[in-house]
Amino acid sequence: MAATMKSATSILLDRYIACSMETVRGYLIPLDAQLIGTLLSYQDENNIKGHLCEIGVHHGRLFLMLALARRTGERALAIDLFEDDAINANTQHAGRDRALFANAHRLGIELSEEEIFKTSSLEIEPADILARTTGHIRFFSIDGCHLYQYVENDLRLAERTLIAEGVIAVDDFFNPFWPDVNFAAGDFLRRTDTIVPFAITSKLYLASPTSAEKYKTALAKRADLAQVSCVQMLGREVLAFRQGALRRGYDRLRGLTQDCSQILGWRTTRIRSA
Repeated sequence: MAATMKSATSILLDRYIACSMETVRGYLIPLDAQLIGTLLSYQDENNIKGHLCEIGVHHGRLFLMLALARRTGERALAIDLFEDDAINANTQHAGRDRALFANAHRLGIELSEEEIFKTSSLEIEPADILARTTGHIRFFSIDGCHLYQYVENDLRLAERTLIAEGVIAVDDFFNPFWPDVNFAAGDFLRRTDTIVPFAITSKLYLASPTSAEKYKTALAKRADLAQVSCVQMLGREVLAFRQGALRRGYDRLRGLTQDCSQILGWRTTRIRSA
């Protein structure tokens, strides 16, 4: 049987993860990058249309994946203060005011003025997001301030701007250093029946009940990446991905040493609207 041909989006995402992601400062781990790539490729292959958005882009490690996944007429919206905070100032993660733009330029990823929203997510409404993107969101990453008020607010923004088949990814779920993420996400899920969890890693992945089952099926095929278990969360069966120390070390080493000499200079061409 002939191998399934990968879409242009899948190829761009695979190249970024294999050859460029480790050159962008940030906290996105290879496991989540691969799973997000799988979800974005699923949306592409199933012609799920919509825009993409991230609150809290840091240096763009995840956001650049969203930008690469854009198709004709779609936008990727970066919402951030674009300034250093007490955690990142005077560290290797400093330079938030310029890092995203430098990384995008270096990788040949074009971003329009409309796709850069310098603001606090507490100061905007769903209509502000929709005005920037010109439509609803198919993938919404939440990685801004991890305090309760912010996480709850950002989840509401995502819920009210998401398409019916959209995905929300919440960073640092179960991270003991950011317990408010757990409480805010849990309270949010108890108050709504339109958004449910379908997968857990270092992130929590959410979608509508119908779409959650489809995304679970897509992710279940990635058992090559980690140990996969079915766990119960708020009465629903959720996929839990866990990597052992050996696999995490292997992924890290591969990201640092893989010979990408033939494609490190690749320049992505943004698909423009007709």
